[in-house]
Formats: sequence, structure tokens, C-alpha cells
Amino acid sequence: MSEDLHRAIEAAKSLRMDLARLVQGDEEALNDTFTGETTLDAEIRATILAIEEDEIMVTGIKAREKELKERRSRIEARIEATRGLIEQAMTIANWPKLEMDIGTVVLGKSAPRVEIDDESLIPTQFFKRQDPVLDKAGLGKVLKERQKARAEIEKLPTADQRAAGYIKLEEEFPSIPGCHLETGTTLTIRRS
Repeated sequence: MSEDLHRAIEAAKSLRMDLARLVQGDEEALNDTFTGETTLDAEIRATILAIEEDEIMVTGIKAREKELKERRSRIEARIEATRGLIEQAMTIANWPKLEMDIGTVVLGKSAPRVEIDDESLIPTQFFKRQDPVLDKAGLGKVLKERQKARAEIEKLPTADQRAAGYIKLEEEFPSIPGCHLETGTTLTIRRS
């Protein structure tokens, strides 16, 4: 058996075991993913089909979540409107309290609450400041510019020119502690 074939078989076994662990507890997903394939290309094909099924599920769940959120908002608004109608009816009837077999309704004074007339007139001390959020896109842009400038410095012919280039680099693109650029691999799946 060739070394490449042996590595492909080992990779297929590893992929199958890793996916089995990933979908542990979801026997239906495990059975749908594998139907006895043993070659790496067959395992990857089955895995891509499983990804496609999961993406379809996520799309459907997102649509249902949006629908349920909208429905919840409508029902919450209806509850508030209904409570207002009961309050209005009891006020007109001058009933401060109503005892029934399902509960007691009491009409009372509520605690004062703030209503905003013009937000732009309110002093800034009453606004909450947001927690800082890391701008990864901006950080990545600066790190990539620094990396590009550094690559240009490496092309300079003499050590003195490179040393001067590094000094200029630190002035224009100072190093940023706590982060670095990571070059990895990416997987693209194009569906036909």
C-alpha cells in the first residue's frame, strides 16, 4: 500500500471519528452522514452533504426565530393594551378593586416613571457610555500594512538601509502589543 493511500485512509478514519464525536447524542445526524464509506473522498463528500443539511436547518431556524420574536412582540403589545382597557374601564366605573374567583384586580397609583420629551436636551451625564469594543478590522488593517512595509524593508540591499527602514517602520507603524497576524488555511466549499 502506498504512503499516500495509507495517509488518506487514516485521514478518512480520523474524520469519521471526529464527526462522530461532534454529533454525539444526535444519532440521526450520524446515520445520515455516513452509510459505510471508507475512502477519504467519500467521507468528505458525505461530510459536505451533512454541512449542507445543517445550513438548511440553521436557515429554517433563523426564519422561525424571527417569526416567533415578531409574534411575541405582538402578544406583549396586546397584553399591555388589554391591561390598559381594564384600567380604563375600572377608572370610568370608579372601581378601585374587583374581587373575582380567578383573582383580584386593584387599581392604584403607579410609581413615577420617566418619559422623554426631547432626548437632545438631556445632559450627557445621564447617558450610559458603551463598553469599548475591539475593532478587529481596523487592527487587522494596520497589522497588514505593517507586514507589507516590513516585507519591503527586507528587500533593501544593505543592512544600513534595512536598519533605517525599521526605524521608519516603528515611527509609521509602531508594533501593537497583544496581537499578531496569523496565517492559516481556509476551506471553501463551492456547490455545483
